[in-house]
Amino acid sequence: MNYRQLEVFRAVMDSGSATAAARLLSLSQPAVSQHLAQLEAELDLPLFIRERGRLVATGQADALYAEVALAFEGMERIVNLAGKMRSHSTGVLRIAAPYSFSEAFLPDLLAAFSASRKTLRYSVELGSYDSILGMVAKREADLGIVKEPVDRPGISIHHLIDSEAVCMLPQGHPLTTRKRIALAQLAQEPLVLLGRQAPWRHEIHAVLRRHGLSPEVRIETHSVAAVCGFVSRGFGVAIVPELLGAQFCGRGIVLRPLASSIAHHFAIAYPKGGHQGVLVAEFAQTARRIAQALIRRGRQQASTSEF
Repeated sequence: MNYRQLEVFRAVMDSGSATAAARLLSLSQPAVSQHLAQLEAELDLPLFIRERGRLVATGQADALYAEVALAFEGMERIVNLAGKMRSHSTGVLRIAAPYSFSEAFLPDLLAAFSASRKTLRYSVELGSYDSILGMVAKREADLGIVKEPVDRPGISIHHLIDSEAVCMLPQGHPLTTRKRIALAQLAQEPLVLLGRQAPWRHEIHAVLRRHGLSPEVRIETHSVAAVCGFVSRGFGVAIVPELLGAQFCGRGIVLRPLASSIAHHFAIAYPKGGHQGVLVAEFAQTARRIAQALIRRGRQQASTSEF
């Protein structure tokens, strides 16, 4: 018994005759009769009675048809699932991301990415940039949101976006009347900064030292969300990447560009030779669009604040 024999059997049962089944399957009528005869011989069951040139299904044929129909439905589900897997619209996408992106960027991104992938599920792990790279390198994550440069064996990247650092100020602060904030002005303000182990904290200190500045650090913390909270309560001002700060506009804070450039380069990292290559590329494209939209929204809100 083979697939073709069962296909012919189903076609005869559905259409009611060998002639109609032959047309459905683009076969000759003798070929249909031959497949049916082979199936009856292999099953050792009389499936049809020939009456005046017509095929009349037996009780055994009716019982067999119910099971064959279920089998074909199962085959069709398998084919459909394979098609969805090829189009990357089902399964689980494992994402590793920094805590700071979980406030708005990541939810906005997954909402947009899921619009055409209703059955795709997600596993989201939050951590530091180093831990994210480790998860991607060990293939514990299909992709990760990281900062460039990335120098890890076995990892490829799609560039996401360049984001300048901005000054985060509490609403009503005198510096919100300025279009750009000079570093010398920040040196006169208490700062709320990410903890000493944050890589870009060292970048900030290096820039300040180059300008001969040594500002007062009022609060150290390990989350951009916490930085926003402390700034909004008047503990000081902060320097954050615009992409991260834009998530918090409208929460008692105002963003202003810095007069000096401190650039941050974000990327989507993924394992080299991974099976999710097409999906990762589409994810990166969507992430770039959402990041640009988030920054635009933040700038629009900033343009209406305090001027």
